[in-house]
Amino acid sequence: MSHFEQKSPTSGINYKILAIIIIGIIALQSLIIFLGESELTDNVAVVVSIVSSLGTAIASFVISKRYKGSKTFGKAYFFLGIGYFSIFLAEITYVIYERFLGIDPYPSIADVFFFGLYPFALLHLILNIRFFKPKISPLSKIWIILFPISMIGIYTIFSLQVFEEPDFDFYYGIIFVSGSSVVMAFAVLGAKIFQKGLLGIAWLVLVLGILSNTIGDIWYYYLETVGEYSLEHPVNLFWYASYWIIIYALYKHREII
Repeated sequence: MSHFEQKSPTSGINYKILAIIIIGIIALQSLIIFLGESELTDNVAVVVSIVSSLGTAIASFVISKRYKGSKTFGKAYFFLGIGYFSIFLAEITYVIYERFLGIDPYPSIADVFFFGLYPFALLHLILNIRFFKPKISPLSKIWIILFPISMIGIYTIFSLQVFEEPDFDFYYGIIFVSGSSVVMAFAVLGAKIFQKGLLGIAWLVLVLGILSNTIGDIWYYYLETVGEYSLEHPVNLFWYASYWIIIYALYKHREII
């Protein structure tokens, strides 16, 4: 009998917690809009982003430690932790460029750290999926290919409505849209595999968090292409929500272990 089969089923999704997360994020964004463009607004956004990304990394490392008896899951959640710690480093680097060096942080070395989430999150997903279902069906393989292509297509269509010729921002955005979409495709596959098991609820919440991040990424790089991104833009809601939904998903994992 496997580690997970010995556990009794846990409760389902606590929608009150998800509601609190959503209401809290909307309240935060409303505050940022109310404050307008100011140093205080920048400080609030920076602190929330840094704390949220670091909190997600720490939660992942905690789960990794609890899985220390399992080579697969210990590594999987450690990789997820590295991915979000990379985001934390990106946020710190972004601030250093903008505030201390007076350099536009887009594009910059911060983007390398932002991109770092994708390969490590993908390693996390692949390790989990391979453990529970070593063979992937042809239909699932088609999904893994078609979903990223579809997301890149949507990004391309909207971006090229603004410019006749693709520019640097367009191609730069494709790199991140591709990474985010591939992670999302594997996350949905994982949710499908685990839907009837004890990990089903936790993975469903994890997918919601990754979906929120994917929407944020695609929308953000479109906004950068047209030069319309700002701290007051609602795209930020999706990133903030993603962090805390994933933290809740990790808490659900902790209940199962």
